[in-house]
Amino acid sequence: MTKVRAVAHLHSEWSDDATWPLDRLAAAFRKRGRSVLLMCEHSRTFTPAKWSEYVQACAAASQDGVLVVPGLEYNDADNVVHIPVWGDVPFLSQTPDIADVLTHTREANGIAVFAHPWRRNAWRRFDPAWAKDLTAVEIWNRKYDGWAPNREARAYARNLGLPPFVALDFHGARQFFPLAMELTLAGPATRMTVEDALREGDFEPLAFSRSALRLTSGIGGLALAAAEAARAVAARTLRAALKKRG
Repeated sequence: MTKVRAVAHLHSEWSDDATWPLDRLAAAFRKRGRSVLLMCEHSRTFTPAKWSEYVQACAAASQDGVLVVPGLEYNDADNVVHIPVWGDVPFLSQTPDIADVLTHTREANGIAVFAHPWRRNAWRRFDPAWAKDLTAVEIWNRKYDGWAPNREARAYARNLGLPPFVALDFHGARQFFPLAMELTLAGPATRMTVEDALREGDFEPLAFSRSALRLTSGIGGLALAAAEAARAVAARTLRAALKKRG
């Protein structure tokens, strides 16, 4: 058995709203002790041919002890519900029906995660019938939840009977943060063993190299939530000042 630290939900220059090349991402996370990158490009600019090219590009970028695993993030027509998908799943179209995404992913033995359920209240659109086709729920998305896990998302995942997932939603350097998924692999790190671990639930969400779940409650969780609230207020104040100035 092999344990590896993976970072999940990463966007590269292959997405329409990110700019980092795959090799730069691999080098940056290698320095941070991560050996698996669970990529998650936006489907909205992809085609079957581009997906095939991208899978090859991820394989080429997998060097020097870092494995780059290709994945796509599908969204519904008005960009509310987002589902990252990994595995040997054919390209499904740029903005497919979410129920179809989940059905096709299950039929292909792939992995599907409900991303940032509190962004734009995506959870309100969730069909309970989808739960059987999901692998996990993001309870902490660095881009949207900031420095602290989303307690409502944690309770939501528990109610659905689904494992918790932590993700960076990386688009740029602001999303660097000590979140990781620790995977237990049945052998060396390959795309197959990583996807098998995700599929079987052989993973643990980490924050600061310890279980992320400890920060969803208790004194530590309250302190981190307070820090995130202060950070969010400071960020809004700065944006308002910059907007007024310019």
